[in-house]
Amino acid sequence: MVHRNSLIFLLTFAALLVVNCGRKERSLFEEGKKWEMVGEKTKALYYYELSLRENPEYDPVLKRMGLLLAESNQSIATAIFYLEKYHKLKKDDTEVQRELFRLYLTTGYEKEALEILEEIRFQGKKETLEFFETTYLCLTRGFKQKDYLLTLEKSPLSGDPYYAPWVRACETK
Repeated sequence: MVHRNSLIFLLTFAALLVVNCGRKERSLFEEGKKWEMVGEKTKALYYYELSLRENPEYDPVLKRMGLLLAESNQSIATAIFYLEKYHKLKKDDTEVQRELFRLYLTTGYEKEALEILEEIRFQGKKETLEFFETTYLCLTRGFKQKDYLLTLEKSPLSGDPYYAPWVRACETK
């Protein structure tokens, strides 16, 4: 009877520990999101980092850290690190795919950009795929720049604030 009670106690303790750890990483993440929403990116990154200390595989934090760090040219390598970790867990997240694709292209990781392009080929919409393919060709090939640029400018995505810089990058290539 004593052995059974101690076993129940240990199982209950372990369950409470798991639940509390999960709450802590989530609450730290939520605190980071609050700071990010008001433009306090440094504070947001601080809370995201604390959340990752609780659980290094906590996917919402991996995504937010990666996307937030991708905004700074000085943090591209770290952004890629977090986004790749997240991408291994969630292959079909279009937002992360497009950010990884952009980062890979801008840093010269052509092979990795092609891998993302392959994923999009099987998951994405036709217009998105065409835009990504044309962007890839425009930024990695030294010929037909005007043709690629014309195709990008005609794309419905060219007016999207996120994709507009891709068109400008092709113009300056």
